[in-house]
Amino acid sequence: MSKEITAKKWLIIFLTSIVMGIILYPIAIKIVFKPDFLQTFSIGLDILNNLGTPYLKFKAYVCFIILIAPFCLAVIWFFIHKNTKLEDYGSAKFAEEKDFEKMWINYEKGLVLGLYDPKNVLNEKGGYAKDFKKDVPEFASYFNSANASKVKYLRAVYPLSCLMVAPPGTGKTAGIAKPNLYLLHNSCFVLDIKGELYADTAGYRQEVFKNKILKFSPLKDDNTMYFNPFDNSVIKDMSFVEMKILADQIAGTIFVGEKGKENDHWIVSAKTMFSFFAQYFMQKYKHTTLGDLAQAPKKDYFDELEGQFKEECMIPDPDSVEAEDMIRDTEADVFKAWLKQVSFDESLHDITRNQARAYSKAAEQEFASVKSTYDTFMAVFSNPQVAEAVSKMSFSFQDLREQKITTYVVIQTEEMDILAPLIRILVETLMKTLMSGAENKDPDKFVYLILDEFVRFGKMPFLLEAPALCRSYGLIPLYITQSYEQIKKYYGEDDLNILRANVGYQIVYTMNSDKDAEELSKLIGDFTRKKVSQSKGNLDFFKHNDSVSSEGYKLVTAQDIKNMSKAQSLILVRGFVKNPIKAKISYFFLEEKWRSASKIPVKTQEEINEEKNEELQNIEEEINEEISTQQEEKQRETRDVFRKTQFPRKNTLSQAIQKDKENEE
Repeated sequence: MSKEITAKKWLIIFLTSIVMGIILYPIAIKIVFKPDFLQTFSIGLDILNNLGTPYLKFKAYVCFIILIAPFCLAVIWFFIHKNTKLEDYGSAKFAEEKDFEKMWINYEKGLVLGLYDPKNVLNEKGGYAKDFKKDVPEFASYFNSANASKVKYLRAVYPLSCLMVAPPGTGKTAGIAKPNLYLLHNSCFVLDIKGELYADTAGYRQEVFKNKILKFSPLKDDNTMYFNPFDNSVIKDMSFVEMKILADQIAGTIFVGEKGKENDHWIVSAKTMFSFFAQYFMQKYKHTTLGDLAQAPKKDYFDELEGQFKEECMIPDPDSVEAEDMIRDTEADVFKAWLKQVSFDESLHDITRNQARAYSKAAEQEFASVKSTYDTFMAVFSNPQVAEAVSKMSFSFQDLREQKITTYVVIQTEEMDILAPLIRILVETLMKTLMSGAENKDPDKFVYLILDEFVRFGKMPFLLEAPALCRSYGLIPLYITQSYEQIKKYYGEDDLNILRANVGYQIVYTMNSDKDAEELSKLIGDFTRKKVSQSKGNLDFFKHNDSVSSEGYKLVTAQDIKNMSKAQSLILVRGFVKNPIKAKISYFFLEEKWRSASKIPVKTQEEINEEKNEELQNIEEEINEEISTQQEEKQRETRDVFRKTQFPRKNTLSQAIQKDKENEE
């Protein structure tokens, strides 16, 4: 394969040929005409000035030909030579700062993805990458000094979702979750395992961003948020179709079988039962709770029976002499009588009535098995604290747009299996509610979801489909997980591919998994590099043959990803995956003000109210003082005017009396 010659190389060849001609021309004149050294230059000019004249000798033309020969050979070679097109194996390359605008990256607003550090400020002494915890004060001084202008936050200006993959201990919380909570003034919804994010950022967001802080921790006494998807404020204006959709959605979130058992008969039957009870209570009372629904199959409906259905459950009172005195038959099946009554209740939709009729005729043994499965999945809502937490609504989900509210879902590791169904309901209900109705393009009304370890709460199919739709509604989820394999475990490979295809940004820290590193390296792709080979014989010291070929090479190898330091990350942008951004991790402790932010306590509502009352009292006192001051000034002005108007009259009167006395005299 012939050697490729670029435009730059051709320019060098032409310039070299001209220089060679200029050097060879005087040498040829010296050899042909044998002049003195000083005459060589003048003879050369004479030849050039007399080209084409009859008396110019042939040997003069020989010298001229030697002058232009190198350039002519270069021109001939230019037209004869043909570059062999090298095969293209890919065009991957690292993004540069000039590329950020088209990649929807800016430095001022949006989701924080990392730090851009072109001058390597944070590595000037090696400590940031070597031992960032030990050298926090030292490198914070770099960040807050004049060098700060060289280190910039990379932020997602476009409202697209983001997937972050990082193994335990690599800085997911310190490098992504906390910086975003310290920089985003918008409403946020935070999955907070262990409560670290709440402890370190809630007070700061309350004091600095004036966010209302809510903590959803159903099994703890310090819970301050209440969530009920069936609250009257939510369902009061719903049609039956909307009620049924809501009931089916929540049933699908609670009754989730293990992998391979999604279509288990008993689970599907229990899901249908939940939907039936939810539809009934919503239609009948325009309100219900998950706690009520947990007790629904076991509830005593005797007091709700009417007419003939109540008579079926009563017998004559043996202690009464009156024949018409009846008492409850303790052996009667009250639940089935209630189901019959529901099936004849014309205030209900036919679907609900028909389901009640089917249950009233179901075999006792099979029905008992369905109720047992139902009780197993609904057990969490029978807990009194959980039942209280789901008894009402603290706010409408739309309030997250109109107000500034940060909700922390604080779940301890040991509580996750118990509360996972409730958290799934909360997350999916929130997202579906905010993604219904009119679209939202106002950045001030964007809602950010920081979903740390979201896979550990179980499968939420809608959660992975949301990135394809949430952009139009200003809903921006940040998915944080330990590995791609973890998503596969809970969702499957197809769902993982859907998520990776739909998210706008991907943040990658160092990886432990060979498979994950290989997949990411393959996703970024190859770049084409030239390979030059040289061949020559054993005795050919000066003669050799060069050839150029091309080969594909990974821009980022799997080994590169596994060997990234604790300071480094890669940012991939949808549509520009082959141009990853080399970034630094935006550890929150690099800024002095954030290192002390965790010391700001969260104020209770009572404390907030007291402060407001004190503030109002202070304002009232200031107003009263201002009024008093104004009144005093007005009185003073009145007295001054009075003096000015009265004293001249007194003087005039005195003068008149004096004049009369003089006249009398």
